[in-house]
Amino acid sequence: MQETEITVQVFNTKDDLFKQLKNLGYNIVENFQLNDWYFTKLNDISNISFQELINNSILIREVVEDGKAHTQICYKKKYYDSLGNVISEEKTKTNVEDRDKIISILTQAGLNNYCDIHNDSYVFTKGNQELAIQVVDGLGIFIEYEEDDSMPKNMTNEEKIEYMINIVKKLGLKLGTDYSCKKVLMKLKNK
Repeated sequence: MQETEITVQVFNTKDDLFKQLKNLGYNIVENFQLNDWYFTKLNDISNISFQELINNSILIREVVEDGKAHTQICYKKKYYDSLGNVISEEKTKTNVEDRDKIISILTQAGLNNYCDIHNDSYVFTKGNQELAIQVVDGLGIFIEYEEDDSMPKNMTNEEKIEYMINIVKKLGLKLGTDYSCKKVLMKLKNK
């Protein structure tokens, strides 16, 4: 199933962001840590587009919540508009018993572990609306808003994105201008 989401960088402090969301009626319902390891079969990633890189990548994701970790291997097929913005994605994933073993297997098989991303995630809800606040090591704070039950039905992907952007703009926060932030690309540019 294709899902639509936006991701935008926030330039408020974490405390100010949380205070603003709470003042607007949002409640924090979940807190967890995400640890992501990106692998590709491509050895030289310097001369390919980000779209080609990410569509030739698999992700090992560890979620740590309440002191318990679980790991998944995931492939995300992303769909882009003519400007290179992600308009939707399809995820295929399965649980993995041992994070270190799967990372070792992929490395031994010659896959390139080209990026690691670690963040603390906080999920806020207001009615059926859900916002994920991600505090990403080395990059900053982001809001990720995925398609949810609060949205009108029968919208195109582009209409969904516009709807989500308008919701996030109304939060009264200091936001970046890119609503299709690619954290992996940002991390690679910071290397």
